[in-house]
Amino acid sequence: MNKRLAGLGLPLFILLPLSGFLFSLFDFKSKKSAFIYVAFSILYGYSISFSETGADSYRYALAFANFDNSLNYDRIITLYQLGELRDLYRLILFYLTSIFTSNPKVMYALAGGIYGFLSYLNLRILLNQKKQSSDKYIFLLILIFFTFVSLSNINGFRFWTGAMLLFYSSYHFILKKKNFWVFGVLVTPLFHYGFMPVMPLIIIYKFFLHPFLYNESGVSPILYYLFITSFIISWVLSTNSIDIGFIKDNDVFSGEVANRIEFLNSERATSIVKSRVESSLFLSVQKYFNIFIKIYVFIAVLFLKNRILKIKGNKLEYNTILAFVMFFYSFAFIATSFPSGARFLNIAHLFLMLLMVIMYVKYSNRNFKKIISWSLPVFSFNILFTNGMLSWLILTPTFWYGNFFWIIIEGLDFII
Repeated sequence: MNKRLAGLGLPLFILLPLSGFLFSLFDFKSKKSAFIYVAFSILYGYSISFSETGADSYRYALAFANFDNSLNYDRIITLYQLGELRDLYRLILFYLTSIFTSNPKVMYALAGGIYGFLSYLNLRILLNQKKQSSDKYIFLLILIFFTFVSLSNINGFRFWTGAMLLFYSSYHFILKKKNFWVFGVLVTPLFHYGFMPVMPLIIIYKFFLHPFLYNESGVSPILYYLFITSFIISWVLSTNSIDIGFIKDNDVFSGEVANRIEFLNSERATSIVKSRVESSLFLSVQKYFNIFIKIYVFIAVLFLKNRILKIKGNKLEYNTILAFVMFFYSFAFIATSFPSGARFLNIAHLFLMLLMVIMYVKYSNRNFKKIISWSLPVFSFNILFTNGMLSWLILTPTFWYGNFFWIIIEGLDFII
């Protein structure tokens, strides 16, 4: 039945892309559904209207419109080595697109395709865990996971494409022990300079720390107390209460990268963050939901830790994931003290949802179901805004009711 419904995805995609996308989800693992998912991602990027001036997409579109594509390969590499280019990925994306068009919709279509491909791969990781066990609790965990790999993240493609690569690479590098994927972790700063602190942490964890942080019996007390301590400290740290000025002083980074890091660690950045929260109803509401999420994930992780302790037999697989979840959350809790640092919590949520699905499929009980049920109100704001409201704000109205060709033709001559 599911395959027959999914079979309608391709013809419906031409007539009404959104309906074709939704129907393809009935058989998500098929090659046809994979094609539709990535094609829909490309169309999603192309359909961004750039009318929301506060959105990342508007700023990127303006940057693309003013982009100088006269730079040659050697000059680009030199500028990057000197630290004058914060993100090589955006530069390459701009350069390749600008060769044949000045339309930012085309640039965003390409960005959407790359993001969509990585987003699909990450969803496959989660869905491969559930096998035949599927109920409303599994669906809820998948929904939350999808919220943090949502196609609406194409709006800010620099960080979120890097985040998709970081999750996928870390899953194979840390949890599947495939050392080849260290290269995936290493290149994440090329997508967004914000991954510079987390990239070495993951490598240090893999090659030096993890043997001491867990075993078949459970996670070590050191990691357990690190997780608890970082959670507690995160409540008392104010924005930029940790001084990272030494990074620029010691020439760890230079040029634009160092200047950006210095700005993010400045009083000016702190005041901007506070003023945005105070003046925006959305950010004020989000602030309180983020508090609930932090409390929820803390309780959920401790619940999973105790649940694993009760399992008989080999528990190494579960402890491997739990240890990395606790380690990554420990970093993310502290990172929230920096502007935009809370985004790392969203990546940590992906690993938590993965662990919860793996555990629930084999060891569900009444308390586990209660924990999962509480995730709905806690994550409700993110679910509704990310999957609904944000798309409504940034996409052209034609996306919701137009056919494939109508959407394409409408944007052919777009100029910002």
